[in-house]
Amino acid sequence: MLWGVQAGTAALLQLPPLRPPHVSRGARGLQAEARRLETLRQRGWPVPHVVGVTDRWLALEDNGLSLGPIVRKTPVNDRIELIRRTLTFLQSLHTQGGWHGAAQLRNFTQRGSSLGLIDFEDDLEPAMPLAVRQARDLLLFLTSAARFAEGDHRIVQSMLADALDRTRPEVVAELNAAGGKLVVALRLFGPLSDWMGPDGRSIALVARAFRALLPAHVQSEQNAAVAGPLAATHADQRPATTRRG
Repeated sequence: MLWGVQAGTAALLQLPPLRPPHVSRGARGLQAEARRLETLRQRGWPVPHVVGVTDRWLALEDNGLSLGPIVRKTPVNDRIELIRRTLTFLQSLHTQGGWHGAAQLRNFTQRGSSLGLIDFEDDLEPAMPLAVRQARDLLLFLTSAARFAEGDHRIVQSMLADALDRTRPEVVAELNAAGGKLVVALRLFGPLSDWMGPDGRSIALVARAFRALLPAHVQSEQNAAVAGPLAATHADQRPATTRRG
């Protein structure tokens, strides 16, 4: 359901980093993913080796166990430490000028004592500048991590603060712009987040983390930026009235 909640949030608040990705299908998609995996592998990234690719299938070497189930089974204190280590790993790839595109915890793997990456179907390069791609990685990662924060936004806040401290100014600017809009949405729709399931609650936790960290002037700027689109949406949904002479 995350993509549905995410897509609705991106459309309503005009958030480029959370726009649904373009995913190439069929033979073209398989070939594109294989090329990207080989490029990343040559750069030293811990991605699966491409065993073979045709117009109908892509065969990859095993690259470890998905972190999603591992994190879920890990005791809370150890869980948070593992998530922090994964965030540091993701940002180390960002410093090399890279990005993932679908940086949820389930797309990281445990390879013995090290971490790996899987699932490179999302084709972001033609559509997004690098700073937006990296901001997207961090937003998706934090939203994914929030599922395991036991409802405590302070854990997400601490991870967000670490991420902001370690990233480039251009990415910080993208995160601040997105975070400010999420704060506005939280103020308007926060009470509804529980009705949106785990995905809505996760996005609300990320918004609360931004609310605690963002300077007041940034929140004010984004409040103005969101007011227009929300007003237009409300006007579009208002039922038509008929005047009688």
